[in-house]
Amino acid sequence: MKDNEYKPKQLLTKREKEVFELLVQDKTTKEIAQELFISEKTVRNHISNAMHTNCKC
Repeated sequence: MKDNEYKPKQLLTKREKEVFELLVQDKTTKEIAQELFISEKTVRNHISNAMHTNCKC
């Protein structure tokens, strides 16, 4: 395999990263939803999925 073909697996999706960037800015679920034009439920799903994906349970 060539060096330029290797792509490490991303831990978070692009959207999950966007959600967490806003979370660390102390934004509420409602504020994040409004800023990203998604529902509050979708924000919560992104948070849950990211936590579950990276959990060593």
